[in-house]
Amino acid sequence: KLKWLEHLNSSWITEDSESIATREGVAVLYSKLVSNKEVVPLPQQVLCLKGPQLPDFERESLSSDEQDHYLDALLSSQLALAKMVCSDSPFAGALRKRLLVLQRVFYALSNKYHDKGKVKQQQHSPESSSGSADVHSVSERPRSSTDALIEMGVRTGLSLLFALLRQSWMMPVSGPGLSLCNDVIHTAIEVVSSLPPLSLANESKIPPMGLDCLSQVTTFLKGVTIPNSGADTLGRRLASELLLGLAAQRGSLRYLLEWIEMALGASAVVNSMEKSKLLSSQEGMISFDCFMTILMQMRRSLSSSADRSQWREPPRTSDGLCSLYEAALCLFE
Repeated sequence: KLKWLEHLNSSWITEDSESIATREGVAVLYSKLVSNKEVVPLPQQVLCLKGPQLPDFERESLSSDEQDHYLDALLSSQLALAKMVCSDSPFAGALRKRLLVLQRVFYALSNKYHDKGKVKQQQHSPESSSGSADVHSVSERPRSSTDALIEMGVRTGLSLLFALLRQSWMMPVSGPGLSLCNDVIHTAIEVVSSLPPLSLANESKIPPMGLDCLSQVTTFLKGVTIPNSGADTLGRRLASELLLGLAAQRGSLRYLLEWIEMALGASAVVNSMEKSKLLSSQEGMISFDCFMTILMQMRRSLSSSADRSQWREPPRTSDGLCSLYEAALCLFE
């Protein structure tokens, strides 16, 4: 008998998933289920050893149909007995406990990170089977005039910001270290670095306008990282660092792979332009300290059984930088 308690979902999410692979770990987690009365064990069933009713001794021989009937009854009885015996074996008991623990963990994850309101709205929508675009439009709640004004302000503000940053690249720098684009990106890096890990991982808690802003910012930063984007070397480096920070905060393999794709693409362009001697030696680089901070944060989330001796680090230059290509290879691990 199962009865999951909602207030225990957070504790089940933090359980070590590797302990489920061992019989001792499963026993500990199952005892936790029983002690919390989320699982009520049922009394053991009594083995029914009564077989099929065989005919009494008769002088006449049985027909082939009757013989087949009795043979089938005997085989069915033996199969039922084998199932009952196997279900009472230690292996079957441990397997049932493991399945219950996994079911409890998945239930906790689903309730904490799943947007039940959006799914329910999709299920009750008459157009839920008309295509992914229709489902996406139906799942969004109706927007009020205030929401529309806020979205218009945010969108126009982002467009204005991007236009000003692009314009700042074309203007001569008034003094050493003064760059509007670099200052804005550096401030954004400080804000992202101050956030707790995986602050942007639960996209169901982020409003659609926030996701759209993240998408626009990511697209803009990808354009900045290209060597021929118009930004200076420091601006391209800061854009790469901010992109990596956002990818780590979103906690999805998809965004890390997008960053790796960006890094490899920028490295390829840098390599081709270096052959023509059009770039300085600091192109296609990223701050070593910034990269290692994010990389170690991701590695700390791995289990303690991971072989740390196999982890590699990108070579560090005398300027405290490392190449985007080497950083991408480290993320592949």
